[in-house]
Amino acid sequence: MLKEVSVIKDLLAHVDEKKKSRIINSSMKQFSRHPFKSVSTNVIVKEAGISKGLLYHYFGTKEKLYEYLEYFTINVLTERIVNKVNWDQPDIFMRIKEISMIKFRLFEDYPHLADFSLKIFQDKTTEEILKKYPDFPMVLYSQIYTRNIDDSLFREGVDVKRAIDIIRWTIEKCGEESRRKIIEGQIEFDYKMIEQEIYVYIDMLKDCFYRKGAH
Repeated sequence: MLKEVSVIKDLLAHVDEKKKSRIINSSMKQFSRHPFKSVSTNVIVKEAGISKGLLYHYFGTKEKLYEYLEYFTINVLTERIVNKVNWDQPDIFMRIKEISMIKFRLFEDYPHLADFSLKIFQDKTTEEILKKYPDFPMVLYSQIYTRNIDDSLFREGVDVKRAIDIIRWTIEKCGEESRRKIIEGQIEFDYKMIEQEIYVYIDMLKDCFYRKGAH
């Protein structure tokens, strides 16, 4: 299995970064919007600005292209978050906000990565991903909402697990709305504005779930 992962990882290793980004973005766009069988490689190569022959030179089959995108998506998400998140941050609100902003910076480079990753994580369990990609930091990634988080900040009687789910869903939805507006051209990438919007929800939710004086 490790040998298979290495082959997938090296498929675009020597490709120019700009061309690589075009191939990944155009492919993710099509695979995230259409069922696998309906995805047209003709559309992918047209948007990527390459020949169909070159696409098949890199990947051989549409299945291998999808497999590469799966590998790339899981790898870049897990490694970027694991390496950049502040694991010493005990406040779940700040942890989730930080993760959201890390993702935003990633989505600026790969605008269709979020939608494509939903397909991957809907179809596979963490155990399946670990088995297929044993070199990924999935165990640590699975702890991003729990590791070193101070549960004592929550009010007595609050179901912490459900509260964290609500906090995460709210902040992620806020991020999704901003991302949608950016893709549709309604707003520009403005991290300060996005952060400020997230803080509005954080302040409201802290009043609901945290002890007085804990924030």
